[in-house]
Amino acid sequence: MKRSIKVIISLSVIGLLIVIGVIYIILSPSLSSENAKSTIGTPEQVADQRILDAKIIADKKIVDAKIIADKKLSDAKAIEDQKISNTKSQSELPKEVEYKKYLNAKFLCSIKYPSELKVVKDTANGNMLKSDDESISLQVYGTNNISHDTVDSIYNKAIKNNNMYYKVKSGNWFVISYIEGDKIVYQKKVVGKGSIDTFIFKFPTNQKNKYTEVVEMIEKSFKASSTDKAH
Repeated sequence: MKRSIKVIISLSVIGLLIVIGVIYIILSPSLSSENAKSTIGTPEQVADQRILDAKIIADKKIVDAKIIADKKLSDAKAIEDQKISNTKSQSELPKEVEYKKYLNAKFLCSIKYPSELKVVKDTANGNMLKSDDESISLQVYGTNNISHDTVDSIYNKAIKNNNMYYKVKSGNWFVISYIEGDKIVYQKKVVGKGSIDTFIFKFPTNQKNKYTEVVEMIEKSFKASSTDKAH
């Protein structure tokens, strides 16, 4: 019984599908004809439609070409700007500083200094060096410690400067830095029982970044090996 019902249902479904297929075959020509009429139209309409389609395609190609051209132009400009920026950056790089060595024969202290500085005053006790425009100066000298000062006594007097912004003391030496007018002053003293060796470097406040490394080099190179005795 159940098998018979399944067979009947299957035959019914098949029959329904056949009917739907026949109806579709009958209606297809008329539907196709109607669609053809709506899409094809008269020869004039077809020609107008083709012209319109061609114009749409041409306009799209023009827009696409403009986008590509603008992109290439933008990329070329970016590359050129980068080249200009790199060239400018290279030209603005500070030149490597060359150094010379000064030795005070009397007090036996020595220091390295930028070669742009020239000696303007030379004495047995020390030298004064300046740049051509005199905006940069370096004074190096020694004195005998006739007052029997200590590193603490000299340091305590030195830091009373109200414009002091850097100070450090260690062992027999100290470093201080302060503002003097439009100049930054960097000073180091090595104090011994017999003598005191000093260097004072001055440069414009607006060139701090440029001379920071120079100061470090000068400070590291400063040697005072004979302060234990007078000269």
